[in-house]
Amino acid sequence: MIKSRKAKNSKRGLYLQDSELKQTAFQPGTPIKYVIDNKNKQMVILPSDTNSLNTVSKRKTKTGMKPVIDIRNHEALKVFKDADYLQVEILENQILVSGYEESSVLQKASKKWTSLFSKKSNLVDISSILDVRKKCEVRMSIEDLAQAVGSSPILEQLSIFDVIGEDNSFTSSTVKTIERALQHIKIPLQVISVFSGAGIMDMGFVEEGFDVAFALEKDKDAVETYKENHSNHIELADITTFDKSKFGQVGSPVMISGSPCQGFSESNRHNKYLDNPNNLLVKQYIESVKANPNCAIFVLENVPQILSCGNGRFKEEVYEALNDFEITSGTLSAADFGEAQDRERAFFIGSKIGKIELPKPTHKKSEYTTVRSAFQGLHNGIPNQMDFSKPKSSTVERMKFVPEGGNWKSIPTHLQTKSMLKGDTHSSVYKRLAWDKPSITVVNPRKILLTHPSENRILSIRECARLFGLKDDFVFKSNLASMQQQWPI
Repeated sequence: MIKSRKAKNSKRGLYLQDSELKQTAFQPGTPIKYVIDNKNKQMVILPSDTNSLNTVSKRKTKTGMKPVIDIRNHEALKVFKDADYLQVEILENQILVSGYEESSVLQKASKKWTSLFSKKSNLVDISSILDVRKKCEVRMSIEDLAQAVGSSPILEQLSIFDVIGEDNSFTSSTVKTIERALQHIKIPLQVISVFSGAGIMDMGFVEEGFDVAFALEKDKDAVETYKENHSNHIELADITTFDKSKFGQVGSPVMISGSPCQGFSESNRHNKYLDNPNNLLVKQYIESVKANPNCAIFVLENVPQILSCGNGRFKEEVYEALNDFEITSGTLSAADFGEAQDRERAFFIGSKIGKIELPKPTHKKSEYTTVRSAFQGLHNGIPNQMDFSKPKSSTVERMKFVPEGGNWKSIPTHLQTKSMLKGDTHSSVYKRLAWDKPSITVVNPRKILLTHPSENRILSIRECARLFGLKDDFVFKSNLASMQQQWPI
């Protein structure tokens, strides 16, 4: 922490001109944008990918120029409406502005506690030592801002103990005061993403107000798509050889993953599932979580069989390996949450800040989003809409016999392949979507010949994206075969 100070709350705006800003990446001219989360009373100031009217200003001084952050947006400032005062913390990698409501304890004990818990004039977070109630918080992330001015700082999460140091003594009542105060503090919404792929799972977190600080993926084409839609905070690397200590250096309190897993055969039910070579990547994710001491919440998405294989033994091993977390697990379907895809996946949610239950469905079956609704407004000018495999004449001939909702079983015997005749073909092969129902689970549309509801062709990349709820400005990159492979497990 570079500086911590108290500030007056003002309806006119928030004006920061601390000289310490010169030690940060908030340099004059850096573009910024506002992201407001009214539900959680948070406002995140982020870099703008395009020219923005909001930039870091400057003020002339006798010794040169001083950066100035001047926030006058009345809608944004509503987050501080009920705050009596503000607490400003300036760090190399972020500026944190928190709103507080004064209490009698604050008025009586401020000077005493400030003197006791200061270190080199860097004050600890007031909420950690005073009986005050946090009203709201503004977090100004500058990871990308730093890149805009030519530097690339490592993100760092600070705790109360980083500021207090090890040479101070505390009474039991002091510790209780700190523990009580910490219950009022929301963890920062920073995320580490592992097995990030093209960034589809990450996009869901971003749209809910999270800030992905670091991502890891080994597929170079998927990384290209990720960078196109997120930023350069992703690293191209294989997790099996990656230095996991970097997760601790980044220090984000939330870690997410959709790690692949194939070791579900009942033949190995007497073995340890996490030691099965097929399950190496799940184990790698667990090791990644353990390598980040700041991880307070983790999310693991996988196929539903992970919960039931070996009569639940795989699930038990995950719980045992991460037994310092309170873990909730279960199966969720995307269709129950408004997406046009009946995609069932298992989720593990681990927490060190109180148990987090799986979300409750928001849509009844009668309210499911249909393929027709998802495809509404599509035209050839939308990115990736013309990206689909051109079928062979034999493939088209088979598709002609498949009705809406049907699959390969509707194909006449004389046109069926050898595997079809043996009955060894999966039900998703040659599946033609029904206009007025959700889609089946989308994987590689070329491999299973996932068929358009009314046209004799497989789905385009954009149509698949629509079924995942992605906006049309989420653009897939690389060659067609690679784009068709970039969907989550």
